[in-house]
Amino acid sequence: MGGVDKAALAVDGVTLLDRVLTAARPVCDQLVVVGPTRPTGVAGVSFVTEAAPGGGPVPAVLAGVDACPRCDLVLVLAVDLPLLRSEDLRRLLVAVDQPGVDAAASGEGRGPNPLLAAYRVPALLARAGDPALGAGARAGRLLPASTVTVDLGPAALNVNRPEDLAAAASAAVAGNRPGHGDEDAGEPGGGGEEDRPTDPREHRLRPE
Repeated sequence: MGGVDKAALAVDGVTLLDRVLTAARPVCDQLVVVGPTRPTGVAGVSFVTEAAPGGGPVPAVLAGVDACPRCDLVLVLAVDLPLLRSEDLRRLLVAVDQPGVDAAASGEGRGPNPLLAAYRVPALLARAGDPALGAGARAGRLLPASTVTVDLGPAALNVNRPEDLAAAASAAVAGNRPGHGDEDAGEPGGGGEEDRPTDPREHRLRPE
């Protein structure tokens, strides 16, 4: 996208940042965005940065986890997922909650997506302890061996090209995916509190 700030791009009048935050709000007890502070219509969002910004997704994920020390499960989400819904995230959380499973990721043509995934924190931190997982490491190396995949369909659409943004806009206008908030979430930052789980969970976004 030519260095464009994806978080600020809009689909059906809602920024990509707020679309993902709105999907996450009903299923998360804490929302953490890794990156510079940006305007958002979703309440209760924390913004953090890595010690050395620009090191790629691995340091960013760790910065997000550090901001939520009591979390036992985390959702790691890229910011450019305009068709994501709360139900998609619930499916990941159900999948990772099965015995012997340490992560549940969106199953895509190139393999499991580490930036659309739910992780058990101990397993994620164990992978992050690998000396090879420093700045510049591929995000896929964060996935533990016991990772399962979930077919999330349209929710897996990433905005990497102008054509992707146009496709997301068409889907939103056609009503295939929520435009101004998930059906479970209500207005950004407002509804959905009764559906939130009692277990501490974190939502981590990588705006870049």
